[in-house]
Amino acid sequence: AMRNSLIPIVTLLATLLPDLIAGSFIIESIFSIPGMGRLGFEATVSRDYPLVMGILSISAFLTLLGLILSDVIYALVDPRIRFER
Repeated sequence: AMRNSLIPIVTLLATLLPDLIAGSFIIESIFSIPGMGRLGFEATVSRDYPLVMGILSISAFLTLLGLILSDVIYALVDPRIRFER
C-alpha cells in the first residue's frame, strides 16, 4: 500500500518548485521582504518586461525540473514504470 500511496505524493511534489516562487510573490509583497517575488511584483507593476520574462523563464525552468524529477522518482517508487521500450 505504501508504494501505491507514494505516486500521488510524488505528483504533488512535482509542482512544489514553481509554487515556491508564486508564493514568494505574495508573501514578500505583504511583508515587504526583499527577494525574487517582490522584485517580480515590482517589475510587473513598473512594466519592466525583460525582468518579468527572466523571472518567468526561471519559473518555467523550475517547472520542467520538477517534472523531470518526478518522472525519475516515479521509476524509483514503482518498479513497474520503465522508461525504455
